[in-house]
This record gives sequence, structure tokens and C-alpha cells, in this order.
Amino acid sequence: MGIIRQMGSWFAVPDMRNLGTTIRIVAFGIIAALMLPLVSGDGGSYFDKVLKELEWIAPVILINGLVGCFTDRFLVRYSHGVLIKIIACMAQFFIVDYIFLGTRGEFVRHLVLYGTGLLFMMYVEANRLRALSPAVSEARLTALTARIRPHFLFNSLNAAISLIRLRPYDAETLLENLANLFRAQLRDGSQYSTLGQEIEWAQEYIAIEQIRMGHRRVQVEWHHDAPDDAETPQLLLQPLLENAVFHGVETTHRPGNIVVQTALQGHWLYIRIENPFTPHENMENTQKVHRSNSMALKNLKERLDIMYDNDAQLKLEALDELGIYRVDIRLPYRSKEKETEYQTLFGD
Repeated sequence: MGIIRQMGSWFAVPDMRNLGTTIRIVAFGIIAALMLPLVSGDGGSYFDKVLKELEWIAPVILINGLVGCFTDRFLVRYSHGVLIKIIACMAQFFIVDYIFLGTRGEFVRHLVLYGTGLLFMMYVEANRLRALSPAVSEARLTALTARIRPHFLFNSLNAAISLIRLRPYDAETLLENLANLFRAQLRDGSQYSTLGQEIEWAQEYIAIEQIRMGHRRVQVEWHHDAPDDAETPQLLLQPLLENAVFHGVETTHRPGNIVVQTALQGHWLYIRIENPFTPHENMENTQKVHRSNSMALKNLKERLDIMYDNDAQLKLEALDELGIYRVDIRLPYRSKEKETEYQTLFGD
């Protein structure tokens, strides 16, 4: 299943786990509370009318958000998710507005307003996803996915040729790892992978560089403290490590130590990669190095924006005093295995 599917309906389920979606819904509720008093014929001050509207809008949005955080991730993948979402939201609205708040006299009015707002937000979400249709977004993601650089391919093949007679086992290992990396590059289907798979591909890449450049020249420290089943974009780590080797290790004549850290904190997955960084006194050379670095990283940032909206963060930092270039990534934690099990049981 691709990351984005063509919308066959006018409505779509907003995923409340997504920060951007949550902000849009909350903003819509606030705007509605500010606008409704303007068309109301009741007496009283404008401020009192706004508070009166917020008394029922805020609790309903809060309950919808809390329930949606646990259910929307399944409904967005389910063929009848829109209908189930509407029924569930209406049931939540009835419980909050009619039973707990007891707005008997205003219930019908609130029901019409809530139903209209719910359909409007689902329509907005469908249009947002339609704008990210496979014809556009899948092509953009394919173009933005960092590909193995030609220089790395040529150097690896030349290294394998030179090792065939003297070190045939190393040559075989190098070619096997190279084949696995290209198999991952040409992999069809979902744009998502798992952290465990990403680490495996990254380690295969590092093994190639260590055979080609030497184990003492390319050293990697792994501090892996996150679940292997955490969902990540496909080919997330390997291009970053390739960037670290190309711009950090190969630009120096001394051994280069790369540090890879992963951690899970709450509902967030954190990834940090540090590589050697040599500041250049010559401004032109410095800009050249940074420009080469930033091109691949800008592509990664755009991929994260397409796939996660506002949920993902990418931070770059050059620590001149420490001689380190640091890349920090934050992703929402989602267990790919659990969602795959759900799809197997209930279908798309």
C-alpha cells in the first residue's frame, strides 16, 4: 500500500494523531465560536455569547480528539472508516452535549452545527489528501528519496574488483551488501519501513565503506534504545550515514567516528546522527560543503513534511567547537507491526 491513496470519496477521516490535523480542527472550533454570536439574534454581550458557544464546542472537540487518537489510525486505513467515524462522532456528541451538559433546548441547534462542521472538516481532509494524490506525491517522494550516489557505486565496484583475488570473502560480502541496498532502493509498495530494517540497511552500508576505506577509518557507534517495529520512512538512515561518510569522514585524513543514537520518549521517536566536521577558514569552501550537505537534507525534510505533515522535525547543527555535525530527527512513534496485524484482520 502506498503512502497516499487516491480519494474515492468526498470525505476522509482526519487522523487526530497528526499535529497539523489537530491544529486545524481546534482552529476551526475557535473560529466557529467567534463567528456564531455574530449571526445569533439573542441578547447579551458578544463575549458572553462566545463563552456560551465554547461551553459545548470545547468539550466535544476534546472528546473527539481523545477518542480519535486511539481509533483514527485504524479508520483511515479502513474502507468504511468515514461512515464509522461519523457514527462514532455523533454518538460522542450526544453523550457530551445531551447527557453530560444537558443542553436540551439547544440540542437540535448544536446537532445541526456540529454535523455541518464535522462534514466540513472531513471534506477539507479529503481535499488535502486529494491534493497529495499518488500522481503527484508518490512521484515527488520517489524523486526526493535519496539515491545511492554514483561515486559510492563506482568506488564500491572498483573496491570489489580489487579484492576478488586477494580477499575474495570481503569482495563477496561487499557485493552482497551492495545488492541488498539496491534492492531496498528499488523496493515497491509502501514508503514506510521499520527502524529495525533501517538499521540493518545502514549497517550493510557501513560494512561496505569499512571494507572499502578500512575499519579504522570508518568507525560507527550504535546506541539503539528504541523499538525495532517503530515505523519510519523508507531509506531514512542509509542516506544520512552516506552523507556523514561523504562529507565528514572522506574530507579528513584521520579516522572518523560516527555516532547513531535512537530513543523512544513518550509517543516520539528520536534519532540523532553525529559525524566529524572540520570548519573551513575559507568561506567559499565552507559554503560549498554546506551546500552539498543541505541538498540531501532538504530533500529529506520535504519527504518528512509530505509523509507526516507537522509531526516530524528535522534539526541540523554544526558544532564548530566540538568538530561535530549533528542531525536530529523526531518522528511520531507508530508500531508498524500492530497496524499490519489490524490490516490483516480487518482489511484496508
